[in-house]
Amino acid sequence: MAYKAITAITTAAVPQTPSNDSGKQVIDIGMSAWNCAHNEQAEDEDSSDRDCEKAGKKAYLEAMPSLSGYRNICDFIACINYASMTGVVTHNEATHCLADARIALSTIYHNPNHIHERKREKSEKKKKI
Repeated sequence: MAYKAITAITTAAVPQTPSNDSGKQVIDIGMSAWNCAHNEQAEDEDSSDRDCEKAGKKAYLEAMPSLSGYRNICDFIACINYASMTGVVTHNEATHCLADARIALSTIYHNPNHIHERKREKSEKKKKI
């Protein structure tokens, strides 16, 4: 399996991506989680390559941002596309995840109050400066 080697995050909890990270940073966090889980599973002498990949995949998916908010949805899409290209998830799994992202994105566009509230918040911040 092809994957990008990332320095491991040394936390006991699964790393969760903050909403203000860019797409690359979010992917790096996901791959770091993948590497940690994969390597931890590989230390078990009874585990197979399949077990290692399965553990890595689970960690990667858990580290992905939630489908709430426009930025998180964009980062989620970037993560799932990268995972599909590198073989972390299958193309079929990626298709289902992207369909979920499409639905989440449509809820933002179908709720005009949310969009107007963001514009109002930005204009209020500019007035304070």
